[in-house]
Amino acid sequence: MITRHTVGNALVLHASERISTEARTVALSVDRDPDNDIVILDLQHELPFDIWDTVATELRRQRLRRGIRLVVCGARPETGALAGQWLSDRLGRPVIAPFGRMIPGAAGLLFVHATDLGGWVCYRRGHTPVWQSKRYPVPAWDGAAVDHLTISSTCAAEPLPGGVWLRESRDEAAVAVHGSHLTSTMPCLPDAMPVLVGCPGTAPLRLDDIARFWRGLAPEGREHARFVQYGPVALPDGEQFGQALADLLRSPVRVFTGVPSGRPDGPAMFTVDADGRPGWQVFAEELAYRPRETLGAKAVTPRILRHRAPPELGEPVGPRVYQYAHDAVVEVIPSGLWLRAPEPPRHADRIRAVPMDPNRVRLVVDDPAPAAADRHRELAGDLAARLDPATRRRAAVQPSSLVAPGRPGLSARGIEAGTYRYTTGHAAGLLPAPSVPAPVPEPVPVAVAGPPAPSTGEVAVAVPAVAGPAALPETTLPDGSGLPGPGAEATGPHGAGPGVAGPHGAGPDAAGLPGAGLSVVGSEAAGLPVAGPGVAGLDGIGPDADPPDAAARGVAGPVPGGGAGWATSPTMTLPVHRPAPAPVRFQRTPGDDARGVRPGPDLDEERTWFRRAFRREIAAVSADVADVLAAHPALAGGAEAVEYATAVRLYLSAAGDGLDQALRSAEPGGHVPFARCVSAGVRRLPVHRGVAYAGAGLTTADLRRIAQRRVLTDWGFTNALAEPPADLPGTVEVLIWSATARRTAAFETGDGVPARVLFLPGTAFTVLQVQEPEAGAPARLLLRELAVEEPPVDGRVRFDALALAALRQHLVRRTGPGTPVPAAAARRFTGVPGLR
Repeated sequence: MITRHTVGNALVLHASERISTEARTVALSVDRDPDNDIVILDLQHELPFDIWDTVATELRRQRLRRGIRLVVCGARPETGALAGQWLSDRLGRPVIAPFGRMIPGAAGLLFVHATDLGGWVCYRRGHTPVWQSKRYPVPAWDGAAVDHLTISSTCAAEPLPGGVWLRESRDEAAVAVHGSHLTSTMPCLPDAMPVLVGCPGTAPLRLDDIARFWRGLAPEGREHARFVQYGPVALPDGEQFGQALADLLRSPVRVFTGVPSGRPDGPAMFTVDADGRPGWQVFAEELAYRPRETLGAKAVTPRILRHRAPPELGEPVGPRVYQYAHDAVVEVIPSGLWLRAPEPPRHADRIRAVPMDPNRVRLVVDDPAPAAADRHRELAGDLAARLDPATRRRAAVQPSSLVAPGRPGLSARGIEAGTYRYTTGHAAGLLPAPSVPAPVPEPVPVAVAGPPAPSTGEVAVAVPAVAGPAALPETTLPDGSGLPGPGAEATGPHGAGPGVAGPHGAGPDAAGLPGAGLSVVGSEAAGLPVAGPGVAGLDGIGPDADPPDAAARGVAGPVPGGGAGWATSPTMTLPVHRPAPAPVRFQRTPGDDARGVRPGPDLDEERTWFRRAFRREIAAVSADVADVLAAHPALAGGAEAVEYATAVRLYLSAAGDGLDQALRSAEPGGHVPFARCVSAGVRRLPVHRGVAYAGAGLTTADLRRIAQRRVLTDWGFTNALAEPPADLPGTVEVLIWSATARRTAAFETGDGVPARVLFLPGTAFTVLQVQEPEAGAPARLLLRELAVEEPPVDGRVRFDALALAALRQHLVRRTGPGTPVPAAAARRFTGVPGLR
C-alpha cells in the first residue's frame, strides 16, 4: 500500500503510516524544479515485494507529462540509480536520479557524492544514462567542483555542497568536524564558487598546493572562483592572503573576506576564528587583488567589489562612502570602517591597505589636527555604540596617524600598539579630557528643513548650542559595556546630556523611532521624503508624548465612517509604532470599512486616493520601481502595477512604520486605502513556504493567555523573517509555519531587510505549542498559518501535527550565528500576530 502526499514542492510516496523525518525535511526545503516533477520515495523499514509496481502505478495515475527528479530516502545509495532506470523504462519518461549518496545541504540544496563521480544522472528509455550535475539547484560552476582530488602528500581538494575545500589530508578527525559544519551551513551561491583554503586546527597549507589546484581548474571554475582563508596558510611574513595568491598565480584573483552563510540570494559573510568559530560579519565582502608587476614592486591596493552598509552609517555619498555627520563620512575599508573628513587625505591608500583581522573589526579615525581628532573620536565612539552587539564587542578604534606611516604591507601585529579596545576599561584613552567642566547650555531652537508639505510651517527642534571642548559622557550599552568620559557624569544615550541631541541625532528614547529627531532614517535612505503629504506619526513623537494638535500640523485624523471621508481627503494619521502594552490585548475584528484587504477586486477609489496622497513619493521612487518591475516581469502585469509596487516600497520604508498599528485599532481612516494598495502589491510577490521568525517581549502569564486563545488573527501586516535572526529584541522566540507569506526582497532598499516576509491583513494563525522558559532554553511560541479555506476551529486539524513536527525538527537542525537585522527595522519583527 502506497500513500501519496504533496509536501512543499514535492510529491511524497511512502509505504509506512507516516512520512519519515528525512523525507519531510527534504520535501519542505527543496526548491521547485521548472522542468521536472520532484518525487520523493520514502522507503523505510521492510518493504512489500511489489513496491516498485505500486510506485509506477501511482505515478502513472498522476497523469504527469514532464520528467521526474527522483529522491530516494531510507535506502542504500545504489537504489536511486536502479529505480531511475526501471521507472524510466516503465513510464516512458526521463527520470533524473542520484548516483551515489545524496547529502542535503544548506537552503534546500541536494548534493550527490560518490567515490566515482557521483551526481544526478538522467535515465531515458533506450538511451545511455547521462550525467547532469553534482548539485541541485545547479550553479554555473557546478562542473568545476566535482571530484575528490589528491593535490599533494598533505593536501586534498574536496567538493562541498557550497564549493570546494583545499585542506590538510592527514588529520581526518578535524576535517570531519569542520566538513560537517560547512556542509550544513554554507549555501551554494549560483555565480560564485567559494574555494576554502586550510582547516582550523591543522598544519598550515602550502601555497604550492594552491597553485597545483589552480592549474588543474577548468576555465569556468577560474572565472567563478572566490578564495576564502578558512584555516592557517603558510604566507610570507607581512603578506596578505589575497596578494600572495595573485603574485603566486600571476593572475587577478577574487577573495571572500568571510565564509558565506544564510540564503544563496543574500548571504551574510563572517570571519573565521582560529578554532573555526564564526567571528564578525564583514563590511567589505569581496576583494579583487592584482599581481605585482615585478618582484619587489609595490602592491596595488585591493579593490572592494561588494560590501554591506548597515543603516547606521548614513546616506551614501560616494562609492562605499556614507555621510555620518555634516562634517564627517564613514568609508568601508577591507579591515572595517574609516571615519574621516569628507575629502580623503593623501595617505588614503595606506589606510585602505590595512589588512583585515578575523578577530577584530577596525574602526580607523582620522586625526590630522587636534580639533578634528577630538571630533572624529567622539563620532567614532557614537558609531561603535550603534553597531550590532556582536560587532561592537569586537570593535577596536585606531587613530590613522599610527596606521598611515606604516608600509602598505603592514601586518596586523604592526599596528596593534596603536589600538584602542572598545571596552569599558580601555575606552577612556579614546576621548579628550576637558580642561574645565562644560557648562549646561541653554536650549536654542534650530529649524530643521524638510520636504515641502501641503501645510505651511517648519518643524522646530530644540537643541543646545555647545561651546568649547566637552568630554563625551558615559554611554551605557545594551551589553553592559560603556564608554566613559573623564570627569563626566552619566547622561542620556549616545553621550547626550539633558536635552542634548547626540552627534548623529537624538537617541531612541528621545523619539518613538530610533535615530529620529535631527537624523533622517528610513525613507530618506530609500530616496523618499521623510513623510508623505499630511502623514503624521513620523516626525519623532515619543511614545509617552501627547501628539500635537492635528490642525496645527496640517494633518487630518481618522474620518469616522471610512470610505467617503478618506476618498475626499487624501491625508491620514499613523500612530508611532511601539511594542504591545502589558498585559497583552487581543485585536478587535474590524468592520469592512477598516480592513486592510478589500473584499472585492475593485480598488479604483483606493488608487485615486493613493495617487493624490503620495504624489511626491511616487515621483521620487518611480525610476527605482520601474527598474524592479523590469527585472521581475511577473510583478509588472496590469496598468496598476506601478502604483501597487510603489505602495509596497513606501510601506517597507519609514512611511509605513505606523500603518500596522493603525489597522489593528479597527478604526476607519486614511490608512485603510493605503493598506489596500499595499496588499494588492504584496499579493504579486513570491510565496514563502516554511519557517518564518519573529520575536516578542512577553511574560509567562502572557504566554498562558495566548495558549488559551488557540487562534490569533492579525488585522495588520505580520512582518517575519525567512531566516533565523541574530540579536532580535524580545524574550520569546516566535516561529510561524508559513503557507502564503510573501517575500519582499525585490522592493527592499539598501537599508532594508531582504529576508523579510509579509502576511496579509486578516491572516489567522493557530497556536501549535507554547514553550515556557526553562533552564538553558528560551521561551518559544509555535504558530501555523491557517489557509483561507480552512475555518479557524478550536480543535486541531491534520496539518497541525505536520507543521509542529517540521518546526521542532528545524529547531534541532538550526545552526549558525543568524542573520543580523538592522536596529531601525527590528521593531517591525517584534510582536505576536493578533495582539495590539
